[in-house]
Amino acid sequence: MNPMKRVGTAVAAGTLLAASLLGMTSGTATAQGPAAGSGLGEVRATVASVMGADVAAQGRQVDAKTIDYGGFTVTRADKDAKGVNVKLTCRYGYLCMEVRGTVFNYYKCQTWTVSNWYGTGPWINNQTSGTVARFYGKSGNQLWTSTAYSSGTADWAPVYSLRPC
Repeated sequence: MNPMKRVGTAVAAGTLLAASLLGMTSGTATAQGPAAGSGLGEVRATVASVMGADVAAQGRQVDAKTIDYGGFTVTRADKDAKGVNVKLTCRYGYLCMEVRGTVFNYYKCQTWTVSNWYGTGPWINNQTSGTVARFYGKSGNQLWTSTAYSSGTADWAPVYSLRPC
């Protein structure tokens, strides 16, 4: 075999191996998720713990650290060189929050049920000006609202559902 063809074959084999280790086929993650150490397995585990395993398995990997669940995206919080979470950012049109080192970015208008949320973390309502996000407790009682644009810090323990719009 000519040396250039061997290099091309080795590169193709390496690419295929990397894709299979990352749980990728045709550029998207499989339900099993990517390889350990990428952070996406942890993201899926967090989604499973707060929204159920069936929801977690339905996500579609959109980049190296983001999973899209058809109404919200989830990423691991960025950290600085000292391992401290970087300030939360939020694209226009989204309701974003950080819960236990995981960033949830909601963009679909519907009520989302969550569980196992606890601790405190930042949130940003960067939706269309005047859009009201609502946060609800265990019995469905409204805990607070946020009118875009606004931001703050919340105690996530009492939150059992939210509606971005």
